[in-house]
Order: sequence, then structure tokens, then C-alpha cells
Amino acid sequence: MELLTRLLGGAERVKIMRFFLHHDDMVFSLHDIADKTKSRSVLARKELSALTALGFIERKKTRTVVSSGRKSSKLKEVIGYKLNANFPHNHALKELLFDFELLDKRELASKFRTVGRIKLFIVSGVFIGEEQSRVDILLVGEAIKRQKAEKLFELLSAELGREVVYSMMDVEEYAYRYKMYDKFVKDIIDAPHEAVIDKLTEKLLV
Repeated sequence: MELLTRLLGGAERVKIMRFFLHHDDMVFSLHDIADKTKSRSVLARKELSALTALGFIERKKTRTVVSSGRKSSKLKEVIGYKLNANFPHNHALKELLFDFELLDKRELASKFRTVGRIKLFIVSGVFIGEEQSRVDILLVGEAIKRQKAEKLFELLSAELGREVVYSMMDVEEYAYRYKMYDKFVKDIIDAPHEAVIDKLTEKLLV
């Protein structure tokens, strides 16, 4: 338990660990890791040092593109990081860190409260253990600020260490596709899912 306590040293570390567990055969530079996990470089460097010392990841040489002027760039060899395939707790950590069914779905929906008037927020896919679902999240609303929502989905993907598959629609589009038995919408509604917010379905059934 002491090792697990040291391993799971906070949200930043968990985010980086998920990233490596999901990309278990690839080598990444510090810059790439910070960029893909949306971490500050100084924090990413600190966590990478700690995880290397614990044996969870290992240092490997890799090549990365660096800018050498306004319009030119070149490949440079740098020290990168890779998941240690022989670390004895990798399987257990995957089971633990990718069990997104335990996430508070209402708290998840609340992350998007500032993007518009949400009328329908459905979670499926990784959030309920249904890997074959068309989407992980369906968001339907009014006056949706799409760029802001896309940024939140990007941050959520970084937090979970894997790409979150999502679809956004305004109410008019969703209502039309729902009533026309659109295959994409029908596949989402017919598949196992959890409607965290639903202010539409009853109205559409009238």
C-alpha cells in the first residue's frame, strides 16, 4: 500500500500515469507529455522524475521536432519517457485508473454548465463500461459556446489519459434527428447510457 500511496501522489500524477498506461508502447519527450496532458512543464518534470524513481516509467532516447527559426524546424534527439512494461503493478493500475464508472456523473456534467443551457447530457462508452458505444458523451443545449465546450472536452481527455468521444448538437438539430429516427442518434439512445440531465425527452414524446 505504501508504494500505491507514493504512486498515486495527486491529480497531476494520476493524469500522467493514465497517459502512459494508455500509450504503453510509445516514447514521449517532456514537451509532448506536458502538451498532451495539459500540465505545466515544471510540474510534469517533477512527476516524471518521481515516476522514474519508482520504476513506473523509464528514460529512453527519442526524436522530437524543434523550431530552429521562423520557418524551419529539425529533428533533435532528446531524452524521452516510456512506460516500464515490466513494472509489476501495471495491470492493477489500469484496472484502478481507468474505472471511469466510479466518476461522479453529475460532477462531470457540471464541468460544462458554463458552455450554454444544457438540455440533455448523456454519458455512455467509457463512463459506463460500454466500449462499443458511439460516443462517451452527448451534449445537447441552447446557445452552446462550441469553442469553450471543445476546450473542456480537450481538458477532460487530458485528465482521463485518453480521447473522449463526444457529440454536440443544438436542440433543434437533436429534435429533428430524434423524430426522423436518425441512425446516429438512435444508436446512442438505444444503447446502454445514463441521462445525467434530461429536459428534452418527455417533450419530444408528446
